[in-house]
Amino acid sequence: MKKINKIILVQLITLVSVWSCSDYLDVIPDNIATIEYAFRSRNEAEKYLFSCYSYRPEVGSVDRDPAMASDETFKRYGINGAGYVWQNTLIQRGFQQVSNPILNTWDGYEGSESAWKGIRECNIFLENIDLVPDLPDYEKRRWRGEVKFLKAYYHFYLLKSYGPIPIVDKNLPIDSGTDEVQVYREPVDKVFEYIANLLAEAVNDLPDANEVVEGTEAGRIDKLIALSVRANVLVFAASPLFNGNQDYASMIDNRGVQLFPQTYDENKWVLAAAACKEAIDECHAQGKSLYNLVDPLVITADPIFQLQTTYRQAITARWNQELIWGNTRYDNSFLARSTTARLVRMINLNDVNSQYAPTLKIVEKYYSSNGVPIDEDINWINNSWYSNRYKIRDEPAKKEEEKLVELNKYTVNLHFNREPRFYASIGFDKGVYFGSGYYQFSDTQRDVKYTDFIKGGVSGFQAGSGYSISGYSVKKLHSFKNAQTINSVSTEYFPFPILRLADLYLLYAEALNEANGPVDEAFTYLNLIRNRAGLEGVKESWLNFSTNPDKPNTKNGLREIIHQERAIELAFEGKRFWDIRRWKEISVMNDQPKGWNVLGEVKEDFYKVVNLPQTPVFFSTKDYFWPIKESNLYVNPNLIQNYGW
Repeated sequence: MKKINKIILVQLITLVSVWSCSDYLDVIPDNIATIEYAFRSRNEAEKYLFSCYSYRPEVGSVDRDPAMASDETFKRYGINGAGYVWQNTLIQRGFQQVSNPILNTWDGYEGSESAWKGIRECNIFLENIDLVPDLPDYEKRRWRGEVKFLKAYYHFYLLKSYGPIPIVDKNLPIDSGTDEVQVYREPVDKVFEYIANLLAEAVNDLPDANEVVEGTEAGRIDKLIALSVRANVLVFAASPLFNGNQDYASMIDNRGVQLFPQTYDENKWVLAAAACKEAIDECHAQGKSLYNLVDPLVITADPIFQLQTTYRQAITARWNQELIWGNTRYDNSFLARSTTARLVRMINLNDVNSQYAPTLKIVEKYYSSNGVPIDEDINWINNSWYSNRYKIRDEPAKKEEEKLVELNKYTVNLHFNREPRFYASIGFDKGVYFGSGYYQFSDTQRDVKYTDFIKGGVSGFQAGSGYSISGYSVKKLHSFKNAQTINSVSTEYFPFPILRLADLYLLYAEALNEANGPVDEAFTYLNLIRNRAGLEGVKESWLNFSTNPDKPNTKNGLREIIHQERAIELAFEGKRFWDIRRWKEISVMNDQPKGWNVLGEVKEDFYKVVNLPQTPVFFSTKDYFWPIKESNLYVNPNLIQNYGW
């Protein structure tokens, strides 16, 4: 029997340090010592398949997914303050470093393996799956498609994080020479092409979504996932960060190879639009659609509650018809507890704490009730609501507003006359909080809770507890079925949405506009999302309510609308982090995060806009990508460092 050290293949991590044979054996299922043993039966090969899945990024992890810490939210501790430090917030606050990069997917970090190791596992699987004697051809084909997808996805995640990367299509033999091991980073166009082609190959071998058995196979890769991720890949390839980015003209390796294309290519958007449409059509053919309420607890409830909960359940109803790919890698109860506002007086204040706190900036991004930005809504401007948006309204919430704001209570103008997604997504002081098991709202029955973020209030700062630093909470990332009592909290599990249909619609609208300007097809898909949210179409809303009614009719104007629509529809889902990078808009991270004075004990003190505590940060061109750890460059001089690091 051949020994593993003769046939096992070298992962890219070898570029960084010298690994012993036992290190390789650690990643073989059950410490199996030979490739033949790992693939001697269907049962053992399936273990290896699941090993390939185990390297998936922690998408949706509130503390370890870098994309969950953009300019949308802020955590309560100061730079040197007490409390558990969320690693992603260190990147958010400008502490990324060369010597030991934070959330370093290239090399791996605490509790997470290197993505290159995952790619190596995928290569081993693909090169040996034909050895399995008792694996039916149809299953072999499916598994091969799954692993090709994972291999492509790991390359894509590294590409998003580091820019140009080596392509590891096949592993190198353990006895490879120095010249073979010291690989190069490849131009981004070549990497994108490789990933897109590998995903196209995977599609041919993958099952339809309805063939994946939810009870035993939920989360495994299907054809819709591969098509949708391929569309996402091509949108990234067409975006300004990668398409003619002259800021990185100096990134030329020692071969003289330019790693970023210096000429903008509009045809990349054409290809992206075609890929999006292909994915959308296949999603529709397999029964995917924007989520509509089917829950018996909601379908007969108050219409305002139905509208808000439809949007929330698009994220939190497990395996619903809008979800394309959900992350099953971890239990998201920590996410739920970090986003939920306290609604009852609890013995253990930290059971829920809303530490994942929205900034005032994202609160202001939501549209007015007329479906346009609040700073261009003619009603908001003519009635001075916008100029006085931070002021407490002179009159308390009225009868016709009691389903949004607690009756006879005072709050600021900013919290009135907003679109349904605002009320569905944001917990704000004196706001109605459908949830925690409370959903009835009628003249005779009001099983509804309200938030109180003023110091000492049930949702606000209480000494010795976690709390929202901004005076807001994220309502959309936990189910309305979650319940709180004085003694306990119960949370409903859901797979965090890596991709859902609304995201794909928005990508398609963006690609169409960038390729062709404002075409009818782009408005069709934008309006499907807006109509689900209770809003009129883009053109109608801007024509009737905006100070700039012609905005949707220009390419630049529609681009701005699409960007804001993505910020609203996909808020807190880890999309904006990557969007502002691919759009080359990372300077927004330099905006001072703001919120309310959460130490205010009365409304007049609470409703003062304050700067949230942090040291000054300055994000610039270098911060679009992670640095490669310095030690890697010493081992392999062919790897050039990212710009600015």
